[in-house]
Amino acid sequence: MRKIIIVIIILFLLFSLGLILLVVPYYKKNYSSNIIQEAHICIPTQADYYQVKKLIAPYLKDSQSFDKVAYSEKYPEKIKAGRYKLNLGENNRDLIRRLLLGKQDEVHLRIKSYDDIYELASDLGKNLEDDSLKFINYFKKQASLKGYKDVEELKIYFTPETYYMDWNTSPEKLFSRFERIHNRFWNEKRRAEADQLGLSVLEVYTLASIIQREYVIKDELPIIAGLYLNRLKKDMKLQSDPTVQYAERKIYGFKIQVKRVKNVSIDSPYNTYKNKGLPPLPICIPNDFVVDAVLNPAKTDYLYMCAIKNTGRHAFTSNPVEHMKNARAYIDWLNSHKIK
Repeated sequence: MRKIIIVIIILFLLFSLGLILLVVPYYKKNYSSNIIQEAHICIPTQADYYQVKKLIAPYLKDSQSFDKVAYSEKYPEKIKAGRYKLNLGENNRDLIRRLLLGKQDEVHLRIKSYDDIYELASDLGKNLEDDSLKFINYFKKQASLKGYKDVEELKIYFTPETYYMDWNTSPEKLFSRFERIHNRFWNEKRRAEADQLGLSVLEVYTLASIIQREYVIKDELPIIAGLYLNRLKKDMKLQSDPTVQYAERKIYGFKIQVKRVKNVSIDSPYNTYKNKGLPPLPICIPNDFVVDAVLNPAKTDYLYMCAIKNTGRHAFTSNPVEHMKNARAYIDWLNSHKIK
């Protein structure tokens, strides 16, 4: 009996040892830490396993164990493009499963108040998989399909904000998303407000874009909007400095910085010192709250405004003589501080 017990014990120990010899390598291959540094990788559309491995390899402690798990899960046949985060200490099994499911780490895309649709395309190309040329070509195609003469009219579909999206979002999917946002924003109420002002959606954005470049203090937005609407009703030139700055940059290049208007006689349809009415298209991409200020302007008799030194605010008036005094005081302050 005692011999039988000893044999059983020996067999049990041998079985346990064999199990350990099988389990430990399996555990190490699948569940031990293998990512040695936190990082992001971007897997291109139609990438093969060789390309993926090349991206991940610098962050692997054991490259062979990663290969074994990848092939056992048939990952080389199921590669999904995208931007993925590699977590410090992550094991092969968890990483491969995330890659198989396509669980991307989204891009935080900041849309700014761009002057030019090409600037937008440039930033999209820097942050997403497709390059700027693909985005601008798609925008041109959309502008043509919508019957627009100028791709810059597409500015009305975008608004400055931070958006979360997959790195491999195509130009088609991106524009479709912004078009849906635009259509939701322009509900019946806002369209009725624009009709009441006698403005088209494009004209609302064009005026909002001027105000976007004029304002500093947010509570002045409805006042500035009301002032410009008053000038339009009286058939007065808007005489907005940002429109001249835009005209100069459109002629000489958007990389130049124009701080102070000097050439108000520049020959451009965007120059509101020279031309009555609104410019042909928006001079930038305005925020939604600026658009809403145009749709809900303050009711005043103001026709003139001038920046107040070092405050960000404006002095508003309906009196041209008072306005000239305000303007002279501001110009004297600029000159005294050698601001050009």
